[in-house]
Amino acid sequence: MARRRRANRKKQAYTAENYNIRSLHEDREYGLFWYAWLWKVLRPVLVFLCSALIVIGMVTIGYNRVYNAYLAPANPLSAQTVSFDIASGATISQIGESLEKANLLRSKAVFRYLIQLRGLTSNISYGSYKLSPSMTVNEIITELTSGSQTNERVITIVPGWTCEDIADYLVGIQALDDTTEFLRLCNDADVFAGTSYALTAAQETASESFSERKYALEGYLAPDTYRIFLSATPGSILNTLLNQNNHVIDDVFYADAEYVRDDEGNYHEVERYDSGLTMDQTIILASMIEKEAANETDAARVSAVFHNRLKMGWKLESDPTATYLSRATKYILSEEEISSANGYNTYYVTGLPVGPICNPSEASLRAAMNPDISYIQDGYLYFCAGDPGSGRLVFARTREEHEANVATYRPLWEQYDRAHENG
Repeated sequence: MARRRRANRKKQAYTAENYNIRSLHEDREYGLFWYAWLWKVLRPVLVFLCSALIVIGMVTIGYNRVYNAYLAPANPLSAQTVSFDIASGATISQIGESLEKANLLRSKAVFRYLIQLRGLTSNISYGSYKLSPSMTVNEIITELTSGSQTNERVITIVPGWTCEDIADYLVGIQALDDTTEFLRLCNDADVFAGTSYALTAAQETASESFSERKYALEGYLAPDTYRIFLSATPGSILNTLLNQNNHVIDDVFYADAEYVRDDEGNYHEVERYDSGLTMDQTIILASMIEKEAANETDAARVSAVFHNRLKMGWKLESDPTATYLSRATKYILSEEEISSANGYNTYYVTGLPVGPICNPSEASLRAAMNPDISYIQDGYLYFCAGDPGSGRLVFARTREEHEANVATYRPLWEQYDRAHENG
């Protein structure tokens, strides 16, 4: 009996009577009858995948919009690296605003939010950082919290610069806010009496004319490359330059004897030229040589010409002294400039000007003390510029030779001045 019942049930599973209209429509709803079960399984999977793709696409589009608007580099194609300074006590908001103004990030608000979200507020220290507009906001945050900052900056004082040139340069690199205090201190030697012994000596030896100088510190600020603190004040910068000048003065004026080797291998002590000038007068002369000569050979020859004219009691007639007060830079001076009645103009005064006209290099100081002896002995009394493109000078013994040289090169000077009159 049991076998008969099982057989009957099995036979009923395949009978046509069990496959009615309703089951037929259900199978046809999902396609052909034989894979209807597979579609029932795949349908929810496909619905889920399509929904996921739509959500991912919407999230991706939204992220890209947010990234491009707030998180992307300010200039992805820039290869430039700039120095970004954070002042002591600056807030996160101030730092973000400075970064945005410097075109280093897109949103100061996002910068502030990310710093606070990541708990990095106390990790940012003041100092100078190297940043690029091609950095993302997260890369900038990483750099600012990496401890890579420096609290110093490098400054380079070029030989031949005046106090005003140095002040303009320091403002240009944002080491100073303005030139006012720096230039005021440049005219106050008493403040630095304990810093520069050479400056103190100048006050004593040139007591009558020292007060007539445009800047008391002119000539005593040693040209060199320095590392100074970002927080350096005008006074501390000047102290640094004056201290270095002490070392230069020691090396030039108080150096041990120098020796040269002859063709036979024997050494001979170099005999120093006795100019009879004081240290301050030598520095004044060196400042003139610095402005006139472009190389050491010409510097020694210019020194010889000036020494010869000083011995003869002649006026030195140096163009840079006539334009020191006006700061003009040209080859041909006007009659008004040449005849200007001031203590710096050596067309007007006899002998040295009232003070240095720039801050000379060590090489110019050495040239002032060691003129070209052959030019001293041969009596050279004149020189003028040659081709402006070469920077070399042309020397002469007599006025006739000098005037011939001037006539030869004057057209080149005029051409140069015309080309640079607006520069």
